[in-house]
Amino acid sequence: MAEAAACNAAGIPEATDASEATSPAEVTGESDGTAEGGSGEQEKIVIESNKIERAKFEFPYTSRVLTAVNVHADSESDSEVLGILEENAEVTVERNIEGWEQFSFDGKTGYVLKKYLIPDQYVAMNNQFLESPVDISWIDPSKPMIALTFDDGPKAEVTNRILDSIQNNGGHVTFFMQGSRVVGENNDCVKRMVELGCELGNHTYTHNYLDSIALDDIRTVIRECDYMVEETVKAAPTVFRPPGGNRTAEINAKVGELGLPMIIWSVDTLDYSTKDPDNTIKVVLEQAKDGDIVLMHDTYAETATAAEYLIPALQEKGFQLVTVSEMAKAKGYDMVPGSEVYNMRG
Repeated sequence: MAEAAACNAAGIPEATDASEATSPAEVTGESDGTAEGGSGEQEKIVIESNKIERAKFEFPYTSRVLTAVNVHADSESDSEVLGILEENAEVTVERNIEGWEQFSFDGKTGYVLKKYLIPDQYVAMNNQFLESPVDISWIDPSKPMIALTFDDGPKAEVTNRILDSIQNNGGHVTFFMQGSRVVGENNDCVKRMVELGCELGNHTYTHNYLDSIALDDIRTVIRECDYMVEETVKAAPTVFRPPGGNRTAEINAKVGELGLPMIIWSVDTLDYSTKDPDNTIKVVLEQAKDGDIVLMHDTYAETATAAEYLIPALQEKGFQLVTVSEMAKAKGYDMVPGSEVYNMRG
């Protein structure tokens, strides 16, 4: 699977700024939009009449730590640091105060931002497969369309350039994100994706190759990504792409249990390898056909340069730029959970 070369030897993109550091996480003191007002209850997801709503469940409950994180003595980022919770440590959450989780730590009361603790009972809001509507009123099904997709981000300085081009030219694209990157300034990128009608895709928590982890851990790395995205925009990814494209029948079945299709691709620009905007542009313009899914990466400035040209150029050629789910609905293509989707050429 060629895409694996896009990442370093560990399969995790190199951190380029503090927002992408993996340990320990220093909380910011902001509630990051998830304030619960100290109600003494934690949110979970329930489905009611095909509508996604939030309900409460009782404390205490157990959570796991997404990444090593500082424990504070109060629900303020400038309060005393009591110690560090290591990745995957188990915590019994006792209450929530304005986006901070409270629990016992070494005989004291400790606090960590809610975003860094994933409840064992967490269930993602996979909107598409809960029959939430996909708006295709702006799409003409009789005309050609293409799904541009971007992996491994968000990375603010690159992703925002792509979003700027979408905002200026119209159309939608799909971003397959690593949950560990949905922090800091990258959060605003995810919010812009939603505002501009782009699709949120899951690319695991830290670019986890699914054929190199236990089958039972697949749910964890996918749900961790869902959780980070949902904590930012109150909507979880609706499609999934396995890092490197690595998959087996057993892996597909595990992903299918989570209600997600396996989105592969039919046009690989090799942008991660060439880092040549002209080559990326050439590959897309020469190869892309109606119903194709194009693979690119929003972690390289060169890809943003190519996208800034391709987005208007493809539209000038008559292509409608749509998300993966929009194309599936417009073309009547059934994306079965766990199934592999390469294109929708008909």
